Amino acid sequence: MKYIVTLIALLFLSACSTLQTQVDYAEGYDFSKIKTFAVVHKVKEGESTLVADRITQAIKQTLKQKGLEEVPQLKADVVMLFHLNVQNKTEIYTDYQMVGYGRYGGMVISTPRSYNYDEGKLIIDAYDPHKNKTVYRVVLTDEIKYKKTPKERSEYVLEVVEKGLKNFLEKK
Repeated sequence: MKYIVTLIALLFLSACSTLQTQVDYAEGYDFSKIKTFAVVHKVKEGESTLVADRITQAIKQTLKQKGLEEVPQLKADVVMLFHLNVQNKTEIYTDYQMVGYGRYGGMVISTPRSYNYDEGKLIIDAYDPHKNKTVYRVVLTDEIKYKKTPKERSEYVLEVVEKGLKNFLEKK
């Protein structure tokens, strides 16, 4: 079971075209005062540390590119937390086919079909330890596809995290 969860989590890193982003933030919070950050993540049983490390590094790289400084958790203006979930999904659709195009017309046959896939969900929270509240949350959801190399997986994780934190410090 542990290996299946690890494999599924690794596969999460490989999707591309179906990425959905939902952002929520505390209105009125002064994001301009954020100068430092820390990333905290407790690896759950069965979770891949490879995936957690890639996500941690992507968050750090993205925030450093925004001009923030990484500091120990107790000195941070915000603590970045993340959660990863993988869920099996089934999409059911109906395929319509025309049969008998001859002189007397035809008929339509409907065939229900299903498509099974794994959906990965990455949630990144920015938590203000001084106010004891979450000030920013992004939920990134994507269909899992396979990426062959660790480099491709890391690049995809960075792309996803950058998209999720694109407007992080620009909230008013």
